[in-house]
Amino acid sequence: MTRKRIAVVGAGGRGLGMFALPIMKDFTQTAELVGLMDINPLRMKYAVSRLPAPVPCFTDFDQMIAQTNPDGVIVATKDVTHADYVVKALRAGKRAFSEKPLCVTAGQCREILAAVKASGQTCLTTHNMRYGASCATVWKILRSGKLGDIKFIQFDETLDRRHGADYFRRWHRNKANSGGLQLHKASHHFDLLNWFIGSKPVRLTAQGKLAFYGKNNSFRGRRCTGCPHAERCDFYTDFWTSDDTRQMYRDAESADGYFRDGCVWDESIDIEDQLAVQIKYENNVEVNYSLVAYSPIETMRLIIEGTKGRLEIDGTHNTNWAPCKTKLPGVEAICKERVRMFLPNVGIEEVPLTVLEGEHGGADPQLRADFFGRDWELPPNEMMADVHQAMQAVLIGAAINKSLASGRPVTVQNLLKRD
Repeated sequence: MTRKRIAVVGAGGRGLGMFALPIMKDFTQTAELVGLMDINPLRMKYAVSRLPAPVPCFTDFDQMIAQTNPDGVIVATKDVTHADYVVKALRAGKRAFSEKPLCVTAGQCREILAAVKASGQTCLTTHNMRYGASCATVWKILRSGKLGDIKFIQFDETLDRRHGADYFRRWHRNKANSGGLQLHKASHHFDLLNWFIGSKPVRLTAQGKLAFYGKNNSFRGRRCTGCPHAERCDFYTDFWTSDDTRQMYRDAESADGYFRDGCVWDESIDIEDQLAVQIKYENNVEVNYSLVAYSPIETMRLIIEGTKGRLEIDGTHNTNWAPCKTKLPGVEAICKERVRMFLPNVGIEEVPLTVLEGEHGGADPQLRADFFGRDWELPPNEMMADVHQAMQAVLIGAAINKSLASGRPVTVQNLLKRD
């Protein structure tokens, strides 16, 4: 297999930790990192210092493409910019890999689809939730027919005040950048639902609001650094694990003004922190979905009701890795993920889960092996989200935004039609 030449756009934590560094360390036989691009030269300088060997760096995308001639381009930038770089890569005749979400609007979906069609190139999105032990196991069970035909799914996720709060400190907290958690965060969930159900969403109704963060507090600052309310605020944090890290963030901030520790009570926050959504699919499966981003505890519960039985994913997660003063004492003792089936006339079956090593519960290494360790001439396997699948997850998020704005149900696939 010929080594594939790969360029990465976005030198932040995900671009560096998920893609650039592992490609150079773990995929030397199948891939080569030929370029790194970021609009912030100081952030890029820090990223390169973490790499095991020098890599050509650029602040201009077209220049990077012209000088490095990659086979593929990985896009790991701010969500609202994904479509621009994906389309440019495809038009340049390059394979495009996008971090989730593929994009944030239905209009951007149309632009990407047109570029895929015109170029004949492949476009994939790194929906790593498919690769988690529980989700991959459930997908196999559903395909085996053991649960019969799916009729109904209940999907509830709560983000706690460590993990959830972090989305309200960074660029994600403005819908113009991220499309809201219904796109940045929940695109994983919607991709999973579409993948499990094997059908397209046709109609949804959504409710949601900013119930906890933002203006919902009596005091606020601009950011955690230098905040006069640090002593009494449960959400105060100091991200900087070392003087070098602190200096890196300060340097990056001096170049573009972006800072990592924005106040979670900032009144400019305009994304929702709670959502309740009902979705109907072409094959008549119905879904209730909810997301809360300010819970004391981090959980995910997914219930699938089929004609032959019921399946549950039930997980409680420890988020002590997330930067925040607040915590839930004792949570470590109850953290567990399990999958169970409830089968009439058979009983309750505990489904064994394989323990995976690595980031996101071992999902990231599994995904990278598929995306960068196998021959690109092979068609994507069933675990890899192609452009059409990734687009359907975006359409649900876009339809949620439209339903929230109008207060009415939305016909999801109509969003692909031009007004």
